[in-house]
Amino acid sequence: MKLKLFFAAMILMLGFALSNPLNAKEVYSNAISANPLGLAFGILNATYETQLSPQNSLTISGYYYSWDANWAAYGIGGSYRWYIVKEQGKRIIEGFSFGPMAAFSFWSWKGIGTADGGATLSIGIEGAYKWVFGGFVVEPILTLSFPVSRFTGAPAYQSYGLGVNLGYAW
Repeated sequence: MKLKLFFAAMILMLGFALSNPLNAKEVYSNAISANPLGLAFGILNATYETQLSPQNSLTISGYYYSWDANWAAYGIGGSYRWYIVKEQGKRIIEGFSFGPMAAFSFWSWKGIGTADGGATLSIGIEGAYKWVFGGFVVEPILTLSFPVSRFTGAPAYQSYGLGVNLGYAW
């Protein structure tokens, strides 16, 4: 009886293994990633991306900024990406993408002085190239943005961002 059960399990596992050929491309429609390079500059972020159509995706990001001992901020942002140039063999959310982005941040002041903190809104554009290796994501990204609203005493605004997101796609 145990031998029959063993062979039945082996045949079942072999059937599953052969049903997904090794050369089949996986279809990725979601990804989650973070930029470890930002940690060197006091920025921690995480991004979730989901496919909306064969050429478009939506991202939602969460941020934490801590540029010096006196300023800290939490933020939320997002972008709408177009994957216009689809290269042969590339999956849905893989390859070159670009699109508009926006970020909203809540700043707090911990130092001595008159600054209280406040909220900022910035809008801009981002461009990225995403590689997916068996579910592992590597994505160099460049953002260019400008502030729409700021508060008095806000820290200096950086109009560009450069990083490499690392994460997982499914």
